[in-house]
Amino acid sequence: MDMNFEKIQVSSPTIPELVLDSLLQAIESGKIQVGRELPPERDLAEALGISRNSLRECLSILNFMGIVENRGNRKVLVKNADYFRKARSLLELSYSADTFEDFMEFRRTNEREIARLACKRATEEDLERLRVSVERLEADETDYLADVEFHVNLAYASHNTIFAAMLDFVNSLILELRMRFFEREDYHGKTAQAHRRIYEAVKERDEELAVYEMGRHLKLIENYEDNGTGKDGGK
Repeated sequence: MDMNFEKIQVSSPTIPELVLDSLLQAIESGKIQVGRELPPERDLAEALGISRNSLRECLSILNFMGIVENRGNRKVLVKNADYFRKARSLLELSYSADTFEDFMEFRRTNEREIARLACKRATEEDLERLRVSVERLEADETDYLADVEFHVNLAYASHNTIFAAMLDFVNSLILELRMRFFEREDYHGKTAQAHRRIYEAVKERDEELAVYEMGRHLKLIENYEDNGTGKDGGK
């Protein structure tokens, strides 16, 4: 396979978007084809001019957005160039400061109601998935995907298919933002505590407490965006 990709400037603050651009160019030129396995990580990272750790983070985003699928030890491209262009636009949206409040408005409006519905409708299987998500985040301070998983699982526990589909989609948009937040001091610990409190409220079927804890959690996120530190200590 021709691996002569355009190299990326690693100093850029938007490496995921630039990796996407470079892979898009490779698809359009036929260097990478839909349905074909991606080159080995070492070769691909070298060709793109980025570290393997940066590449893995980008591939996690692509996998979450359904662009790349894991098939055993292989990573296979499953979406065409048109889908890639849309995904690139979504990534641009995800780290635009102008849209952060839009995301939070969506989350404030919907995730509190999701928590209420989950109290009413969550099955034992739903609660088990939530428990696993909570413990997964508690165990690994770098696992931002566990943060995503908790909110998506909570939406599915609401048993409202529109809420579940929309929250899954919105979480794909803000994945890069979550990655940045996890680099901030104490964010992991406070988020893990918030997830635990929301889960316990849902488990106890306490609607008002679940709504309150979700609102408290979202306010903490807003505070981190405003000034880099959560005003609510999560205690």
